[in-house]
Amino acid sequence: MKAKKSSLMLSKWATKLLGKKNNYRLRYFHQHGHFPSFSHPQDMSEILISKMFDPDTCKHLSRFVDKLAVRDYIREKGLDHILLRHYGVWDTPEEVPFDQLPQKFVLKSNNGCGDHVICHDKTTLDKNNAIETLHRAIRRGQNHVEPHYNFIIPKIFAEELIETPNGDMPVDYKFTCINGEIMDIFVASERTTNAKYSTLDCNWNPLPYTKNEYLPGTLPPRPKNLKALVEIARTLSKDFDFIRVDLYEYHDQPYFSELTFFPWGGLLYSYKDEIIKMYGRKFRKV
Repeated sequence: MKAKKSSLMLSKWATKLLGKKNNYRLRYFHQHGHFPSFSHPQDMSEILISKMFDPDTCKHLSRFVDKLAVRDYIREKGLDHILLRHYGVWDTPEEVPFDQLPQKFVLKSNNGCGDHVICHDKTTLDKNNAIETLHRAIRRGQNHVEPHYNFIIPKIFAEELIETPNGDMPVDYKFTCINGEIMDIFVASERTTNAKYSTLDCNWNPLPYTKNEYLPGTLPPRPKNLKALVEIARTLSKDFDFIRVDLYEYHDQPYFSELTFFPWGGLLYSYKDEIIKMYGRKFRKV
């Protein structure tokens, strides 16, 4: 994890002084030991980063990373049943009618990537702190290093809370897809403490794709709805040359999380270098 933290510190410095594209050149160099080619990208990381700095691509993809607008896409695919319940949408955090919300809920910004307000008991919620957190989430989205977030008009929404038996954050099943074909299932577990990552195939067999420092002590258990999750990922990935379809399993049912086009800003931190190169070859063959 030290490499990722050091790279993020370098990122903030580089973005401020050198701009986003040079920031990415330095972050890529920090991870791989050589500078990337964005004009003739070869590995999957170079390909993703070069796509990320194409304005037309970013404008097109903004609809699918907007956590509200993407729900229409899910409905268009006939997958209404995998959407979590929503309790309302507001233009600013101050407009949230806390008294009208259920006892348990999550508040998010549609352009955010963190800083969620997770409420297990409304009677103990610090509303002022919640509002401050949501403003921070909006600002993070507006200043995000991934340019497609810049096209999203920020809003706040309340969503059904996914509860787990031990109170931890739910396991996240992320399907990495190239031209509609699932390359791996990237599983994020132990997310409440220090998240760990596994890569598995569609039969839940581990793949040797993840760097050792990111691996959990034991593999997460096979989800009950693995077959359904796989089919959902195939359906949602068909319209894109590269995408990661993020899903949950809740109450023994599959649920939608989000669509991701540039995992970890396109840097794919947890993947071994040879896998990033292999994915680049698979992408370029199509």
